[in-house]
Amino acid sequence: MLKGDAGTGKTTLALQVIEELADEQPDYYLSTRVSDEALFRQFPWARDRAKRDNILKAGKAFLRRNKDTPSVTESPAAQHLTLLAAKDLLKVLNKEEASPSVVRSELQRLEGQVEAGEVGGDGEEGFTGEITQDEITLDLGVILPEMEVAYDLAESNLPRKTLIVVDSINALSERYGIPAARIINTLQKDLVENSGTNIIYTLEESGKTDLDYLGDGVIQMQSEDRSGRRIRQMVIEKLRGVPVGQWKYYLTLTSGRMSVFEPTWVRIPERMAKHVPVKDPAGRSVSTGNFYFDQYFGGVPKGSLVLWEFDLDVHLDVVRCLELGIMSDFLSKGRGVVWLPTYATDYSIVDEQMRMLVGPEPLSKSFRILETDAGQEQSFPFITAIEGEDASQDLRMSQLKFMLGDSASPYLSILGYDAMEGVYSGNVFKQTLAHIDAMRRAGHVVVAMASTMSQSLPSLREQARIHIRFENMAGCTMAAGMKPHSPYYYLDFAGAADALPSPRLIPMI
Repeated sequence: MLKGDAGTGKTTLALQVIEELADEQPDYYLSTRVSDEALFRQFPWARDRAKRDNILKAGKAFLRRNKDTPSVTESPAAQHLTLLAAKDLLKVLNKEEASPSVVRSELQRLEGQVEAGEVGGDGEEGFTGEITQDEITLDLGVILPEMEVAYDLAESNLPRKTLIVVDSINALSERYGIPAARIINTLQKDLVENSGTNIIYTLEESGKTDLDYLGDGVIQMQSEDRSGRRIRQMVIEKLRGVPVGQWKYYLTLTSGRMSVFEPTWVRIPERMAKHVPVKDPAGRSVSTGNFYFDQYFGGVPKGSLVLWEFDLDVHLDVVRCLELGIMSDFLSKGRGVVWLPTYATDYSIVDEQMRMLVGPEPLSKSFRILETDAGQEQSFPFITAIEGEDASQDLRMSQLKFMLGDSASPYLSILGYDAMEGVYSGNVFKQTLAHIDAMRRAGHVVVAMASTMSQSLPSLREQARIHIRFENMAGCTMAAGMKPHSPYYYLDFAGAADALPSPRLIPMI
């Protein structure tokens, strides 16, 4: 059972299941809501399969007399012979032998109840005719044509299993005026239990339903609004006999395809290839070192404050990859970088990583790490000791120009505000404002890294020209533009094994 409100992706998921299993199981897709052309535009491969199903549908149509023509009166024997001839026609059209066959006992019972008026009668299709005391006058036709096609297709593929998708069971129920549970039970007993057929139903409902108890698996598709952004989830409510390690997945319908987001796992390799500079965006912007961030957020404008806000559950390796990425790009272009790390750092590892990414020359010429421990300054040429008493003094523009020497502009100042609040005791935004203003007036860039608990966060949000928030959703790292407003993007860190992990951004739409 695939259930959910309109637009949550039920049809997309059902059709992708068909596509994934195409080489394993013959399939039949019964659509009662979406037109064929709309489906073919989204899933071009479905057109060839539809041609095969249309042969059977044409055979069924042959059996149905036009309702505008006079009805006929036939003896039971003549009716039986006509039905046998029609069955033979279907077998010829489908090029199948007479055996093996599927069980139709429940279908025949249901059709008998429809003829007798015990069920149905309110839908668009069904029995048409007249019953008098002496004889039965009828328009000879198939009472439940879509179900008959499903049975014939399952029978034609025996002994192989067939995958049947009913999209949706609610619409089929409305068409015939038969309760959805009755249709499901009919197909369950005949096709699933006796013929090994696999059936997927889509339900136009959400939350708990009575039909949940009839299925072996229940998948809930959810879509919600979060501050004007679309959040999509797939929840596995039931999967009989199968262990469910992860019961909830965030997903996207990008390009009309459903893709789930796996929990983020980042590992910075011990050996990395040299960073390849990313072309700066057009205009007065410089690159973040990541093509996708530049594409979706326009890079970093010169003379701006950029805020990267991190949820407390975002892994520190994600933060470090983003820091290393933007610093590597600035340094590879000969630009100056001043860094006050977000968290305690082993500088021997930083030295090794940066030498692999940009080479030794930029480290001595254009790269400076600010550190309150004066002893560290003697170990590495890129470390500059600061007093740690007043941030406005430690970040003086004149001192930065002296440290960076002949480095090209614009400079990058990347400041970890959580670490600074530990060093300078409390909200340090006012102490850093002079540095931010001086950098902006000179056309340089300041990237502020802050957690959701940072005391300086409200002031940084107000002053930032670009504000990107990184969140943890069920283990998946997502980014959302606050300034400018953007949808959620999943950070996909899959890439070359010998490169610095640089995420590809996948929009959640």
